[in-house]
Amino acid sequence: MEEKVKGIVFVDFVRTIRAAKDPRIFKYLEEKDKEVISGVIFPSSWYPLDTFGRCLTALFDVIGNKKPENARMWGRVFGGKIFSGIYQDIKFSNDSDILVALKGFALTSKSFFADSSLEMISSEGKKADFRITRVPENPATTIFFHVLAGSVEVYIEMAGGKNPRVGFTEKIAGGKSCTISWDEIPGVRIYATHPS
Repeated sequence: MEEKVKGIVFVDFVRTIRAAKDPRIFKYLEEKDKEVISGVIFPSSWYPLDTFGRCLTALFDVIGNKKPENARMWGRVFGGKIFSGIYQDIKFSNDSDILVALKGFALTSKSFFADSSLEMISSEGKKADFRITRVPENPATTIFFHVLAGSVEVYIEMAGGKNPRVGFTEKIAGGKSCTISWDEIPGVRIYATHPS
């Protein structure tokens, strides 16, 4: 299956590129990318993940000044829009509720990316381990991790968690891992597994 991203994830980045009108951005894009972003982006349609990656890299380098905190802020904005619509009425009262909600978050992520998934692989007490499967090897991968981190931070805050903290490390076995923790709610670790 071709790696694709749902339009609902892609559309805000396309809007930012169009609004910026910075010619430096287009140096990152291939002709097929320009064709995609010049058309209408439908939230429920699928688009090439490679195009999304090049757009994300262009924005990160040119508009975001290569600062991870800016990518994380994009994730927070995206997460806030998505979760305030989908989960605005959900209230979390204890750690078990939050673990169930985090598992639901992982399942929801499958509707955003074709042939890729975020899955809970273990949970105990105040900890939960997640794995991202089939993460592509390209410059946008680390940027996307920061966007994902921002989205998860918003989700955690909506669940009642305070002071979410996210850190990245290289795994000995290859790929990247993301450790997420916060006060009063279980810690979360996200591991990325690259296709072999």
